Amino acid sequence: MTRITMDNWEETYKPISNHLDDNASFQDENGVGIMFETYGAEKEFVKSQPANKIWTCISEDDDIYIVAGWHVFDRVGYFVTEQEWTDEHLSIKVN
Repeated sequence: MTRITMDNWEETYKPISNHLDDNASFQDENGVGIMFETYGAEKEFVKSQPANKIWTCISEDDDIYIVAGWHVFDRVGYFVTEQEWTDEHLSIKVN
C-alpha cells in the first residue's frame, strides 16, 4: 500500500465539499465538510461519480484511513475528489 500525508492528498486530489449536508463531517482547512454519508442521497451521489474519484474513509482498530475506491467493510464515509486516483493501493493514515 502506498501512503501519502493528508495534506498531500488534499493538495493533489482536491476533495469536493459535501453540498448535500451543511454539517458534513471531516472538514477541510476552510472548515467545509468534505465527507459523504454511507446511506441515502449522499451515498447515491457518491455512487454516481467516476469510480477513480471515489475514496472511502475506513476505521481499522483505533486508526482511521482514507483509501482509494469504493469499499464497504469498516467504512465510515466517502469522499469525492476533483482529481482521479491512478493507484488503487493508495491510502492516507488520518490519525
